[in-house]
Amino acid sequence: MSSAPADAAVGTISPAAAPPTPSASPPPSHRWWALVVIGLAQLMVVLDATIVNIALPSAQQDLGFSNDDRQWVVTAYSLAFGSLLLLGGRLADLFGRKTTLLIGLIGFAASSALAGAAGGFDLLVVGRALQGAFGAMLAPSALSLLTTTFTDPKERGRAFGVFGAIAGSGGAVGLLLGGVLTEHLNWRWTLYVNLVIAVLAVAGALLFIRRPAPAQRPKLDLLGTLLVSSGLFCIVFGFSNAETYAWSDPMCWGFLAGGVALLLAFTGWQTRAVHPLLPLRVFADRNRSASYLMVFATGAGMFGIFLFLTYYLQQILGYTPVKTGLAFLPMILMLMVLAQLSINVLMPRIGPKIMVPIGTLLAAGGLVWLTKLDLSSSYSADILPPLLLIGAGIGMVMPPAMSLATLGIAPADQGVASATVNTMQQVGGSIGTALFSTMATTAAGDYVKDHGTSKPALAEAAVHSYATVYWWAAGLFAVGFVIAIFLYRTGRPLAAAPAPAGAQANGATEGAAAVTPQDRPTAELPATGVPAGPPQASVRGRVLGEHGAPVASAVTLIDQGGRQVARAVPAPDGSYALSAPHGRYVLVASAPDCRPRISELVLGTEPVDHNVQLAGTGGLFGTVSGTAGPLEGALLVVTDAEGSVVDSTVSAADGGYRLPSLPPAAYTLTAGAEGHQPYAALVTVTGSAPTRHDAALTAAATVRGTVHGPQGAPVNDALVTLLDAAGNVVARHTTGPDGVYTFTGLTGLDYTLIAAGYPPAASQLTVPSDAQNGFDVLLGHSD
Repeated sequence: MSSAPADAAVGTISPAAAPPTPSASPPPSHRWWALVVIGLAQLMVVLDATIVNIALPSAQQDLGFSNDDRQWVVTAYSLAFGSLLLLGGRLADLFGRKTTLLIGLIGFAASSALAGAAGGFDLLVVGRALQGAFGAMLAPSALSLLTTTFTDPKERGRAFGVFGAIAGSGGAVGLLLGGVLTEHLNWRWTLYVNLVIAVLAVAGALLFIRRPAPAQRPKLDLLGTLLVSSGLFCIVFGFSNAETYAWSDPMCWGFLAGGVALLLAFTGWQTRAVHPLLPLRVFADRNRSASYLMVFATGAGMFGIFLFLTYYLQQILGYTPVKTGLAFLPMILMLMVLAQLSINVLMPRIGPKIMVPIGTLLAAGGLVWLTKLDLSSSYSADILPPLLLIGAGIGMVMPPAMSLATLGIAPADQGVASATVNTMQQVGGSIGTALFSTMATTAAGDYVKDHGTSKPALAEAAVHSYATVYWWAAGLFAVGFVIAIFLYRTGRPLAAAPAPAGAQANGATEGAAAVTPQDRPTAELPATGVPAGPPQASVRGRVLGEHGAPVASAVTLIDQGGRQVARAVPAPDGSYALSAPHGRYVLVASAPDCRPRISELVLGTEPVDHNVQLAGTGGLFGTVSGTAGPLEGALLVVTDAEGSVVDSTVSAADGGYRLPSLPPAAYTLTAGAEGHQPYAALVTVTGSAPTRHDAALTAAATVRGTVHGPQGAPVNDALVTLLDAAGNVVARHTTGPDGVYTFTGLTGLDYTLIAAGYPPAASQLTVPSDAQNGFDVLLGHSD
């Protein structure tokens, strides 16, 4: 296993399997310019979720397509984007994130140009679908690059504050920019604008983003890709159809049911796949799982704000598209301010369990306020205050959730973990749009039944339907409040040492539990070679086993000269604490039956919280036996899924064998011994402990006999052939002067024996398993 270099920073780790050099590589020198590039990439993706909506009426008039066809301009993008996100994330892990970022940017720009230049409806839809496909590669690449570029906790906070603000406000920016471009140029520029953004982003990516080699290049799970892509396609398509068909129509519930079934099959497959597309260990950390759910709920709730408040501003208050976009600007600014404040100030002090619920309550309160809007409401008194509340709430939810959703992920899983964040936001948005649209239509229809179809009544019906949506969106944020209260851990989040991808069994825990202030580390043992003099710094955390339970272990801190600076034996709950002067160190954690973990740390003025999760040693052992007992000298060979020999050994006198260096994976074990039939079995080596597998070999049968002539004399130089039941030649033997032949290593089957030299004599015989049979053959010429 190779070491994967990473940027060492305060409170961060660089997982490795072999001892690294004590010096740590410096952070990327152009990382803040890289943030600009990543931000541009993310902006391009989120803009296209709303920017085209403003231009749809103009595009429809220009190209002459129907109202029923209009939804496909939006649906084609969301279908391709939502269904291919996980594949795009795994491709980023497979080929490198910079490579997939560049491919995504160039492909997105080219498909935008194709859609913008479309002379008909069909080409416009094709271009939008291609946008979604390349966006599915672009979005997870951008987020995973952000995670791997910014490893220092303070810098990571600022970077995710910017990124989260873009993700949260991009839809509103799309409305503003779409209105400006449509009003002052034409609808095609809502697509051409992506070319300008892409050119800047590609140039910046080539200049400022490094191309690190993947720590461990995963293999593509083709069946998992097919299942999850089909499942997500059905889910998004089913909800998209809710605007056209009734929920009782098979075009809705049929696709939704099929999507759920496919996703359940995908989940089951991921527990058995050797190289899963989405390792279930990604969901093992509570903070991470809670963050995925918060991104889902916020993505759905935001569409209730952007879509229906846009309808209200334009259709009820008569705002132009540009004025509508400007109306959202204060909310965007508030979101950006709170994004930086929440992730850099609030979360390090109070943690997500307090901060995120407050954000959901603020957003829910703003939405409830919007339910009071009527036909004569004013912007400054009735719309601006709730928008500021909503912006503050989303700023306290979305950036922290995106940061925590990718915190502590193994390098080889960064792409697919980032794709999961984007998938949650996209699927949440699709579900929110479908549900809210249905609710609004139903509410407006019920209002018209009770109040008539006059023009004022129709306007009141529209306002009533928007208020219904705001209530339901507020309820969605209330559900987010409950999720945050019950799932997020108390205390500020800590980055756990990610276990090496591929060294964990499917479904194994990744990321240790956060160390809260009430955790009590053990006392530090006397250290040798401690450099004298202040100032002193400290590192603390927990050492956990593969499944999250504490293990008996030892933790050692080594300086850049290779000297032991401090050592501790963790307490029964796995907690430890070490002190050392400021500087760079290597921390080594080891435990019986576990692989050592080595991390690079930088100790400064603030205590460093650092959890370590140890993977099992793996390995395979057992005994080889025959019918008479243990077999000595049996050859055992282990091959991987591609048929390559991984390891081999010979059984000992007691039949025992041991292959201690096998990493966790699925293998084929074969065994062979003289006088016994070959043996083969599929074995799965787990990481929690060496895996035992006993091989029982079946003794081979032997057939021997004599070829006689007419007078009973042995026949010399007779050819004896043994055929199986299918007529295949199993073995041949030429007799000597004694006429004797012997066949060994046979299984218990039916055979045909043919002897030639005289006219052939053929006889049927049955060889029992483990038999030692005699069978004589009579040869002679006919009289």
